[in-house]
Amino acid sequence: MTLFTRAVAQSVRLLLARCVAGRPRGPASPVVMQIRDGTRTLAASTSEGVILTHTAPASEEPDDLLVLPATVLAEVEGGTDEAVTLEREAGLRGTVRWHCGGQPRALPVELIVPGRQHELPAAPALLPVPARLLAALHECGRTAARESGRFALSRVQIQGKPGRVVGTDGKVALLWRGFDFPFPDDVLVPALPVFGARPLSRVTEVKIGRSATHLVVGAGPWSVWLPADARGKYPDVAGVVPRSARTTVVLDESDAAALLPVLPGLPGGDNELRPVTLDTDNGVHVRGQTERAEKDFEARGVLLAHSTVSGPAARAVLDRRVVARALSLGCHTLRLAPDKPVAFEGRDVTLVAAQLDPALRVPLPADAAHTPPTNPERRQPMKPETNGHTPPRGDPGDPLELAEELRAALADAATKAARLVAALRQGKKEKKVLSALMDNLKQLNLGGTP
Repeated sequence: MTLFTRAVAQSVRLLLARCVAGRPRGPASPVVMQIRDGTRTLAASTSEGVILTHTAPASEEPDDLLVLPATVLAEVEGGTDEAVTLEREAGLRGTVRWHCGGQPRALPVELIVPGRQHELPAAPALLPVPARLLAALHECGRTAARESGRFALSRVQIQGKPGRVVGTDGKVALLWRGFDFPFPDDVLVPALPVFGARPLSRVTEVKIGRSATHLVVGAGPWSVWLPADARGKYPDVAGVVPRSARTTVVLDESDAAALLPVLPGLPGGDNELRPVTLDTDNGVHVRGQTERAEKDFEARGVLLAHSTVSGPAARAVLDRRVVARALSLGCHTLRLAPDKPVAFEGRDVTLVAAQLDPALRVPLPADAAHTPPTNPERRQPMKPETNGHTPPRGDPGDPLELAEELRAALADAATKAARLVAALRQGKKEKKVLSALMDNLKQLNLGGTP
């Protein structure tokens, strides 16, 4: 009897380990193999009630039900599609056989007596949904809290009527819309990392359905049965999204792509909150600074030269990890309002983040260094072109004042010239006259050596 392939055994172990939130507790559950009506179903469950199944055709196999110890998967797993078979012996004894490196292998096993707890539930009707549902479940699960309090924040909410997947930890919320679910109500399910696992990343056919106790997500030959939490309460996350914002920032795609690798290196990364200041005054800037009490204080920022701003200037302090995550999700439109969460919007995705303490804002020094996002290295500012002339210092004077000073200088020069003419007429020496004339010219600053 063929049980499964070595690659399937490996994938079952990997996916089942990710069907648990946090570290697995207790012994691994046994593996159930059921053959019915020409279909082989391999199933395993967790202590929290999550069920993982894999189906494959088995047209030549008779109907049967086997319960194998979980250790069998670890013994036979591999990266090939070589078959793993079972030879039944007396009673519950048997031998599992497979090939590894071209060499035959054998493992004696003691089968487990099937019980009612090993019976697989009847699968509900599953309807197709976009494959991006897997990404939505994975990302919203990453956003959920590790523990629940008054609200079930460690859960992911599937909103049937609006067609959304929602996850929040109370500080950051992620809403992923654009789905047509075959049920109208809202369902709370565990936040699990299984939907981001590699065996599911290549799946393009995704379906969803509901049973009396589970939400079932089908992905190719795999199905994940998520127990529904009927008692948990969930906050109105959609109501937190700002409906209107005074300032809107649209990040250019090239700016967003170049900002991602720069964010971790901005000053202030050692702070527990990793704050950065988003500033829309005179362009879009992202700034960071070290603690002012530190010996090597530094403030530095990035200018997003191709991004645009509409509305009044605004400033917001955010965790740089939140900014990086929003950019990686394609959320390039930011909506800012004073003392309200910042909304990052993308195609069918909205990430909402609470602002950090305003005391963490980076001030706006006149000589703040701005780093182009395409080159995070600091550069010396370019000197202005002077063409050999010394540039004037300070602000230019008022034209009326300059004209008045020139008029007074000319009048004084005319008076002194009249005195010189009178002195010549009185017969003074020529040398003294020329010397006095030079002094007058120097005072007016209208010439050099005659």
